[in-house]
Amino acid sequence: MKKQHFVTVLAVLGLCACMALSVHQRWRFPLVNAAVNTVLLPFNDTVRYVSDQIAAFRDDRRLNATLQEENRRLKAELDSLRSAEYRLQLLETENRELLAMAGYRQQRDELALLPARVIGISLGDLHEYFFLDKGAADGVRPDMVVTSSEGIAGVVDQVYRHYSRFMLISSNQSRIGIKVLRRESRAVGVLTGQGTNRSLLRAEYFGRDDDVVIGDMLVTSGIGGKFPSGLYVGRVSGVENDVTGLQKLVQIEPAANLSHLDRVFIVLREDVKRRIEKEIKEVKP
Repeated sequence: MKKQHFVTVLAVLGLCACMALSVHQRWRFPLVNAAVNTVLLPFNDTVRYVSDQIAAFRDDRRLNATLQEENRRLKAELDSLRSAEYRLQLLETENRELLAMAGYRQQRDELALLPARVIGISLGDLHEYFFLDKGAADGVRPDMVVTSSEGIAGVVDQVYRHYSRFMLISSNQSRIGIKVLRRESRAVGVLTGQGTNRSLLRAEYFGRDDDVVIGDMLVTSGIGGKFPSGLYVGRVSGVENDVTGLQKLVQIEPAANLSHLDRVFIVLREDVKRRIEKEIKEVKP
């Protein structure tokens, strides 16, 4: 047993000596060098392969970490750009609304207009009632007209200290006197709503011989003095006779977007004298 150990030790020492000679004195011992290379080359290839795989794994991990960090940075920049775009569009929309309201206020200088914002919907009323952020403390009273810069939207029906409720003109309970704006006609009727259908209004009590045609513009008549005259209601989209044939039923496309109300005016009062003066100027050639 000892002899075998001795032989093994000698073989290992001999191999080491051959390796040393092949490295430092390779030109003197070509045969030894060739033999050592034959033994060690497969081992060197294995070691090199493992080393290359480890290096590649480290590079992949570094690259993956870099890509993840870059992805997080780009995502944060994209979110910031989207937020900035949203804010810009919001400001542009509000600016257009404010300009439209300012223009409307200038055109209707005979009206005392109180700016207000829609702050909620009255639930349980078929969404026919909305709440405003102005109330009795701001001079609001029942039966005051609510209008957008596009056209009439409703009438105030309940007033509280700092807020109020108004009924849309599309409500089934809505009743407002209207007239055809066209000078050749001037036919008058009564605006009624159609409940939850806010895309079309209805007008009744036009005489069967009244001159009402598709495309006519309709405004508030002011008859009775309850509501101001000349507030834009909408355009006629359809005309038909009722079942008795005694009156015309008129379908109206509302001027105001009754489904998306935000900024509106409450008509506090009307300067009738100024309105009449404006109407006279419009009639004169």
